[in-house]
Amino acid sequence: MKKLISSLMVALGAAPSAAQAPDKIEVIDIKSIRFTMPTVAADELGFVMPSTKSFEGAPQFHEDEWAQVEFFPANRLSEIQKRLAEYKAFERTHRGANGWTDIYARRISRAPVLVGQSAADLLASTLHGQRLPSPILTTASRPLGQVEHGFSIRLSDKVHLYGLADDAGVNVLAALLDRGADDAALTNAFTAISKSNNVVLVDWRSQMVLVSANKSGAIDVWRP
Repeated sequence: MKKLISSLMVALGAAPSAAQAPDKIEVIDIKSIRFTMPTVAADELGFVMPSTKSFEGAPQFHEDEWAQVEFFPANRLSEIQKRLAEYKAFERTHRGANGWTDIYARRISRAPVLVGQSAADLLASTLHGQRLPSPILTTASRPLGQVEHGFSIRLSDKVHLYGLADDAGVNVLAALLDRGADDAALTNAFTAISKSNNVVLVDWRSQMVLVSANKSGAIDVWRP
């Protein structure tokens, strides 16, 4: 654990590292650059250095994965539908054999998805999940730090909810599904949350919205 923390501190510039030789400068044709992901959230996140306690159990994932699957209040459905229709056209236009020529940055105003100072704790209790520290985001080469004002909830070994919370409530509520995760865990969470909060669940890359769940458990899905 100490070794992991030390490595993280070095990567974040909070601890000295061994001297490195200057990198070789290489000229790249900008037209040849391809993005490996067609869309990312453009949230302005703050980061802090994790402590030993906050590091333990915190989900760690690439910054591009932030809010790729996320909840919104149902009264924003029409806004989300317009965004998805716009994104679908953008993605098709810029898709190539080896990636995308441009990336669709989602700049979305944030407002409480769940209201109340204790909304994150109540959510964990409702879903019988384990409350964990805020996520730690990384790039391809180094960690960025632990998300400030963040939280996470473990639903299963491979499924977590996470987001941002303040005194007003949970302003970002997203889901992280590791490789091989059971989608049913997230679907069940959506159904449970929907019983007390009017929300929709958006999967941006799959271009779909879970709109509602009826009493029999059937899910109403919308696609652009």
